[in-house]
Amino acid sequence: MRQTFVWSAAILTLAVIIHIIGIFAVPNVIMGTLISRAGDVGGVNTIAHGKRADATSRQIVRPSPDLVYSMCVFDLSEGPLALSAPVPADTYWSLSAFDDNTNNFFVVNDRQISTDHVEFVLARDGYQAPTLGGAPVILSPSDTGVVLFRTLIQSEDQFEALNQIRQQATCAPL
Repeated sequence: MRQTFVWSAAILTLAVIIHIIGIFAVPNVIMGTLISRAGDVGGVNTIAHGKRADATSRQIVRPSPDLVYSMCVFDLSEGPLALSAPVPADTYWSLSAFDDNTNNFFVVNDRQISTDHVEFVLARDGYQAPTLGGAPVILSPSDTGVVLFRTLIQSEDQFEALNQIRQQATCAPL
């Protein structure tokens, strides 16, 4: 009886340790891999416009074939970035920012924006410098991470026009 209790306690302790390691390590590994592959998709602090998602697409976790993605892998250690993007009419559009631990710390979509173009400054917590023409400042909890732009393609005949619109998005150092 005592031996069964000891083995059960050991297995339970090991399971808890593995669970805790998984919770803290897996997000860091995922984002670290994505950031290290930034050179493959266009580099750091620049925007990369992805191709249409298909069965082989894995740059974005669980991509939707109904969405087209643009991504900016960022590194704020040298200073803030200017983000700029047109907001297409009559379709879903969003901008999401993720820190180096995969936490989503900012999101905005087309329903929250009253104009056809957005500009933001992405900066590290504690940034006190002037903004870009009054553009809102998004404060990142980490130096590195990813900004993801998504645009819904409601029909195939819209794709080329939406693709041209999304190609105008930028992510560049201030």
